[in-house]
Amino acid sequence: MLKHTVKTGQGLGDPRRIKVLRYHRVVDDKVPSVRHWSCTYVWDFRRQLELLERWGYTTITFNDYRLFLKGELNLPRKPVILTFDGAYLDNYRIMFPTLHKLGATAVIFAHGDRHIKEDVWNTDPDFPNAQMMEEQHLLEVHAAGLEIGSQSMTHSDLTTLQPERASEEITRSRILLEILLNAPVLSFAYPFGIVDKRIKQMVAEAGYTIACCADSGPTEFGADTLEVRRIIARNDSSPFFLGLKLFTS
Repeated sequence: MLKHTVKTGQGLGDPRRIKVLRYHRVVDDKVPSVRHWSCTYVWDFRRQLELLERWGYTTITFNDYRLFLKGELNLPRKPVILTFDGAYLDNYRIMFPTLHKLGATAVIFAHGDRHIKEDVWNTDPDFPNAQMMEEQHLLEVHAAGLEIGSQSMTHSDLTTLQPERASEEITRSRILLEILLNAPVLSFAYPFGIVDKRIKQMVAEAGYTIACCADSGPTEFGADTLEVRRIIARNDSSPFFLGLKLFTS
């Protein structure tokens, strides 16, 4: 079982050893996973989860880390956080049941503008747009214990926006998702993984305590919680390369 068991008191886990993986879509058709880096074939995804379990990893969420900081939860010996950018419909249809069967958990980053029904930011003319989760899907996965974070209102590159617009993208998305979930939303993912000092300050001012980028930020978890570096778990990650990324990052 990859999922943690909630306990209090002194734990064995070291928060600096937390690994964070970055996914987007999990698909049940091999073709998209071959054509586009953002798609992971479900059988490859399941294999990656099995490897994580074999290597002794236990899935947690950023909310679990916050509970650890409060002394309300032990960290497992080898914690790993699975993050999924975009809140795609196939996350609900395919990824969520796969996690559930293995007793694992994850963090899904959704957009505040719930009128967005597909990934309009996809600029690949040869790759069709993908559908996004509906509100009821977010409510269901949240009720099952997955953490919902924000990825801005509309998935715009925040570093290119005027300050007022960037601030609205960051702040309003948190407000709307919290209204939907009736729960705090304290984690953020920078669209396209792009961030600068100005945007980090806005994210902090909006009340987020953890924000994820792509391949920038310190390699040690916790050194900068507003620029959390993530390991991209590609669909073609072999056991050797996945292990190499985990053990050397």
